[in-house]
Amino acid sequence: MKLLGTNIDATDLIAKIEARLRARGLLTPPRAPMTSISVEPPVEPLTFNLQALEEHADSTRPLPLATHRGGLGRLVLAAKWTFRQTCQVFINEAFARQRVFNGHVRDSYAQLSAEVLRLQEEVQKLRAPRASSRRSSGSRKRPS
Repeated sequence: MKLLGTNIDATDLIAKIEARLRARGLLTPPRAPMTSISVEPPVEPLTFNLQALEEHADSTRPLPLATHRGGLGRLVLAAKWTFRQTCQVFINEAFARQRVFNGHVRDSYAQLSAEVLRLQEEVQKLRAPRASSRRSSGSRKRPS
């Protein structure tokens, strides 16, 4: 690697940087290299969306308390926690209809997903004889 007109050995430079970080306690242990075995399989969208709808169907269930603020972050979290504790009854009342609606949406999506899967299976069954007839006609030569 060439830096400012001088040849610098990259491995030596990296070793020095790692040593300085290790001395300060900032060096994290190296991660194992990712292999193709650790790759997750592709997500089936109908199932994924149904699980997401089930997970978030209850609009009265609060998300975890979090803040992006630095110094006043704890005060903000305390205010959020206090608000939730004192107003949860009103929150539940306000979102009761939303919870019912979300349940209907989830059930409708499940029914539509089941119908889509059934139709895909039916289309595959209908295409199977056509594909087999194409293969058999392609193997026979037509007289000219």
